[in-house]
Amino acid sequence: MEKSKLSRKEREYLRHRQEILQVALKLFSEKGFHNVSMHEIAKKSEFAVGTLYKFFSNKEDLYKALMLEVSNMFHSSLMAALATSGNELEKIKACVEAKLKVFMDNLDYVRLYLAETRGAGFNVKAGLDTDIKMSYEEFVKKLARVFEKGIKKGLFKKFDSYLLAIALNGISNAFLFQHLEYPDAHPFDADLIINIFFHRVYEKGEMEKCNTKTV
Repeated sequence: MEKSKLSRKEREYLRHRQEILQVALKLFSEKGFHNVSMHEIAKKSEFAVGTLYKFFSNKEDLYKALMLEVSNMFHSSLMAALATSGNELEKIKACVEAKLKVFMDNLDYVRLYLAETRGAGFNVKAGLDTDIKMSYEEFVKKLARVFEKGIKKGLFKKFDSYLLAIALNGISNAFLFQHLEYPDAHPFDADLIINIFFHRVYEKGEMEKCNTKTV
């Protein structure tokens, strides 16, 4: 439902919910999920503890809401990029650029998700694995269909389109995570990713030498 069609009470509910989510994100990012209590979130957001439980059943539920919010944002942006006009290569480049933008605009979410899912089990309890995997699979299948159309047109070489989608996503993720660790040394470059993925890394002469040695 559009916000303009919501009642004042409904708009207020959504505004308060968003305020709580933003405070929780800040505290989780600073201290870690396990070191923050619902009481602390309530105090920082200036709500009674009981009010928090009207919005979220527990801390895991609140965390899930945070992660799903950005996951849905990622998903919508990437799917929209793949639906843009242009040929298949242009669609794929638009997708990589969209991924960069959403990632950079939501670094706190990304850092929190990466930090708390490395060995933590509560994300499974909150249902994140299932929800995020479903969105991921939908995206990869759509990306694979773009590759498949490009292959049929002769734009790309004949490879398994699904594996191509997995490979491109993996490369872009590697660039993003490296940038997260070393932002100055490794800036995220959508053009570089596209060039590495779609062109040989070996110089032509060096590849021929390698092939000769293996015969």
